[in-house]
Amino acid sequence: MSKSKNKSPNVQFTSEYTVPGKNKVELTINVTPESFREGLQAAYNKNRHYFDLPGFRKGKAPRRIIEQMYGREVFHEDAVSIILPEAYEKALEQHDLEPVYKPEEITPGEMSEAAGAVFTVIVYIRPEVTIDGYYGLTYPKMETQATETDVQEALRAEQEKNGRQVSVDRAAELGDTTTINFTGYTDGEPFEGGSGEDFDLKLGSNQFIPGFEDQLVGHVVGDDIKVEVTFPEDYGHEALAGKPAVFEVEILDIKANELPEINDEFAQDVSEFETLAEYREDLTKKITERKTAQLDSNKRMHLLQQLAQMAEMEVPAAMYQARVDDSWESFRRQVEGYGMDVESYLRFSNLTEEAMRTSWQAQAKFDVDSQLALEAIATKEGIAASDDEFKEHLATMTGMEGDELDKLLADVNPTRRKELTRDILCKKALDFVAEKAIAVDEPIAPIIEPATITEPDVIEGEAEEVE
Repeated sequence: MSKSKNKSPNVQFTSEYTVPGKNKVELTINVTPESFREGLQAAYNKNRHYFDLPGFRKGKAPRRIIEQMYGREVFHEDAVSIILPEAYEKALEQHDLEPVYKPEEITPGEMSEAAGAVFTVIVYIRPEVTIDGYYGLTYPKMETQATETDVQEALRAEQEKNGRQVSVDRAAELGDTTTINFTGYTDGEPFEGGSGEDFDLKLGSNQFIPGFEDQLVGHVVGDDIKVEVTFPEDYGHEALAGKPAVFEVEILDIKANELPEINDEFAQDVSEFETLAEYREDLTKKITERKTAQLDSNKRMHLLQQLAQMAEMEVPAAMYQARVDDSWESFRRQVEGYGMDVESYLRFSNLTEEAMRTSWQAQAKFDVDSQLALEAIATKEGIAASDDEFKEHLATMTGMEGDELDKLLADVNPTRRKELTRDILCKKALDFVAEKAIAVDEPIAPIIEPATITEPDVIEGEAEEVE
């Protein structure tokens, strides 16, 4: 058991903790009577305008009158919300405790102006990690020199990118872009969001519901077509899910991608070089650099997978949950960056928050386990982060420099400093392991890729409706 007394001029308290289980801490906080009374007064000041008592103007009733009428505990809940967060954070700091997630349980004890207030908080902390055998780990060999096939593929990609759309006098084929007018009907009636004019649709892009684009293949400009489809049972728009539909489609234009010839003139148009030979030489160099970087990335990922499996530890489930929460917040910001709200995205992608969180669990476990393994290696090998390295890391993260960076550096709180320092230590530990790793020809287990989000499948009218 450990004890400490807070000397803060704000919330006064004493605290102690016990360890009732593996990586589990029970923290007891005793707020002094004086601080609890201050919390009650602050709660009264915050809420008194809600009380309208006979004989007093609204918001002017004395605290003791309100407590007589509504009970002495009327302000306890708000008083707790005012004083507990500060006491909790300072108690963690005093005992050098670092929870991996929000408190699992907060249990209030006795509360009174005479005795103060008691709270018991249960949290999980970072586990102890043991790791050995990380010298000479293996990773798959990979050719980094650009091949002729690599260069040809790069040229073809640039050729495709610089193609131009040209109207053609023939039947539409997959890969063509058709300009169409369309109106969709279900049960003989047009449905909202199911029509469009002068809409450019690339056949084979799967932009529309299954079967729509295939039925335009073989038709020519001027054709009026009836496209018959059935919305998928799991279609995001509930009113249309599983229903047959007919689209009246008019083909206005058919365009094919006309590719430029790959020669000196092409090189001059797409690059800074005068000849195709010079452009090819530059492509060879860039492809080699990219493959080298890819080798390093693959190498490190394979090493991380091995380290995550080698580390001996009992990780609290709350630590994985915290990482999933981080993924959800990142996902939410990404969706909002598309100009959509999360609810609309999930509806039109036929997803749920629960399904998304489930899909991230394996990645969260890998992230947490590999990070803990690297931290253990850093500790074991005596790897440290200097002040200059911390400042450089902060500058890289924020893009700040000079006085602006110095001010930010001075404002970094201890908790955030620990987090950023861990980032540095993990990178240095992985560098250490990578230097001692060995390339082999044998295949190694595939890399776990993080979950990504994709645009939902909606037709143009529905996309506008979502916006």
